[in-house]
Amino acid sequence: MSTVEKESFAQRYDRYRTMTERWLAGRMADRSDGADGLRRAMAYSLLAGGKRVRPVLCLEFARLCGTEPEHALAAACALEMLHTYSLIHDDLPCMDDDDMRRGRPTCHKQFGETTAVLAGDCLQAEAFAAICDAAVGEAERFRCCRILSRAAGTEGICGGQYLDLGEGPASEEGLIATDLRKTAALMAAACAMGAAAAGAEDERVEAAWAFGQALGMAFQCRDDVLDGDGFAALLGPERCQRMTEEYTRQALERLDGFGDTAFLRALTEKLCGRSA
Repeated sequence: MSTVEKESFAQRYDRYRTMTERWLAGRMADRSDGADGLRRAMAYSLLAGGKRVRPVLCLEFARLCGTEPEHALAAACALEMLHTYSLIHDDLPCMDDDDMRRGRPTCHKQFGETTAVLAGDCLQAEAFAAICDAAVGEAERFRCCRILSRAAGTEGICGGQYLDLGEGPASEEGLIATDLRKTAALMAAACAMGAAAAGAEDERVEAAWAFGQALGMAFQCRDDVLDGDGFAALLGPERCQRMTEEYTRQALERLDGFGDTAFLRALTEKLCGRSA
């Protein structure tokens, strides 16, 4: 029996998260490049902790598709860099104007608005540089870059933030369009990049994307139930909970054909069955 087969859910999750934290800390180590203050701002937000769900998804899909998770580690960490960039920018006064994140001042409150903008810009660039350094073949690196760019632009987090800041009354269609980009796209990219890093065929990469997209929507709907906003505010908590359950069902269906998916099924339940 392999080490992976002996692991509990918690052990595997912690192993993936530790791998991610170590890689990110090494990437953010001080350099003699004259931009130490900017790097400190990047590290402040990037190394602030969190569940690291997206890297975990990427590493697990790499395993399911036949490669060692370590081979997809740079791609997994690229996801966290892109995600952190989006959070830094979302918190800015011209966006969501938030003062606190994860129990401490947001990047622009700690380092100033100009430095925060540049920290986000640099993290987005570093995300794609990280993929270029991934321990996989050139074709796999190219596919991962294409997937990440899909999740970053108008079809992804930038488009989602633009829609989220739009004026006018909320509608169910508008919320779905926003959440598909702002939340679901990056989770979808995490799963698809893990498969792509392993050299999986296009059909499996798209199935991984579909799983992550449904998981992201279920995760967002559950957040709305817990927070009383979004879909829950518009449609009511009962309808929002039914949406959570439907998206969860869709996500689990997409796992057919991936082999031993017990870890992903347990993770889905933890993410989509959360209580306050």
